Amino acid sequence: MLAVALDTRARAGEPVTLRIGHLSDERSSLHVTRRPQHGTDFEPDREIVSLSPLSRDALTQWLPIRSQLTETLEGGATALRVTLAHNHAGTTSDDRSHTRRRQGMPLQQRGLIRSYNSGRHRYGLAHLLPPNLEQLRRALERESVGR
Repeated sequence: MLAVALDTRARAGEPVTLRIGHLSDERSSLHVTRRPQHGTDFEPDREIVSLSPLSRDALTQWLPIRSQLTETLEGGATALRVTLAHNHAGTTSDDRSHTRRRQGMPLQQRGLIRSYNSGRHRYGLAHLLPPNLEQLRRALERESVGR
């Protein structure tokens, strides 16, 4: 996830819209739809982003795992990023139990943000990476403008 985020410089909501079909056949590029902030009426920009060797290698490792997670879903999942474990849908029934969603479901924006933060800490990157994806994106944008 991080390698693709670095390559695409996507806003937090953009990666959750990525589908398997957005990857080029050889996994060297990704079609990204850039959506304006705050739901403005501007048309989204569509861009083809070249992926780094790190992103290509990560996707080579991820896609078979993703395939296993989604193989039993009806209609087949098309989301590039899916959940690794069961989680709750954020709804509670009358008996206070949570509605459970199975693994392999499309990762939502909130889950993506949690995954980023969890990975920062789990892999000892908290001192290197900003606390949220938007700060990371803006830092990458500033760096690219400064070149």
